[in-house]
Amino acid sequence: MAKKIAAFILFSSIFIGICAVAFCMETNFLLHLPLNGISFYCFVFGATLAQYNLHYLVKTSAVKNSERLAWSMNHKQLHKILLASGICLILFSFFSFRLHHFIIMAILAVIAFLYTFPVIPVGKKKRIKDYGFIKIITLALLWTLVTVWFPVVNFAVDEKIFLFVFFKRFVFMFVLCLLFDMRDIEIDREENINTIAVFLDKKKSYLLAYLSLILFIILSLIQFYFFGDKGVLIAMLLSGVATFFTIELTKKLNSDYVYLAGIDGMMLLQAVLVYLIGLKF
Repeated sequence: MAKKIAAFILFSSIFIGICAVAFCMETNFLLHLPLNGISFYCFVFGATLAQYNLHYLVKTSAVKNSERLAWSMNHKQLHKILLASGICLILFSFFSFRLHHFIIMAILAVIAFLYTFPVIPVGKKKRIKDYGFIKIITLALLWTLVTVWFPVVNFAVDEKIFLFVFFKRFVFMFVLCLLFDMRDIEIDREENINTIAVFLDKKKSYLLAYLSLILFIILSLIQFYFFGDKGVLIAMLLSGVATFFTIELTKKLNSDYVYLAGIDGMMLLQAVLVYLIGLKF
């Protein structure tokens, strides 16, 4: 029973939607800004729910013995219901946004659509995800725009600390996206998708993940030096350490549960750490 509940929360993309909302809230915490309204977080959760369920509604290949793909193949109707639920949440929140929000949302929606569907009218490769190097940059940047820029666009923010938060988030998301690329290395090879993991191989990809994580820690130290947020530094260091051990876990367990609860869960963990520790100093 517990495994069925866990499978539903993870494979339905409810968990990743919660992670997205938490990361948005973390940005406001880091920049010492008030939280956005409930309609904003409904939009973020709904958009994440819609995008991921749409992706898995049409997805037909995955790593060998993928429990998530098997679950998705057996729950197509549920994916449709969740997709519709996500769209309803998006529509519910529309009235709280301004014109510039809609312009940016349209751009992000187009990028997300091009990532999943084979409609690019250039060459043989028709989706963004088919361009390995572009794929990971697009995903990391998309997550960073949604969880850093979008939550604070209506606030007056210090540009210097904003750039630190933005670049740190991009580096952190790059690490997480790289780990998913490493999990998909065999299927990407079969489909001739030359991701960074395929290009470098697993050993060098792990090294790149560690180096990127070190860069994240260095940026956190530099941010502390200039802005003096001791609690934030502690939270980021703990987040980095937890991510390191989760990376180590992926070497032993190539499980959807490890990646979806562990790797994706690093977003939620970091937000919780910032709230519990970062705001207490």
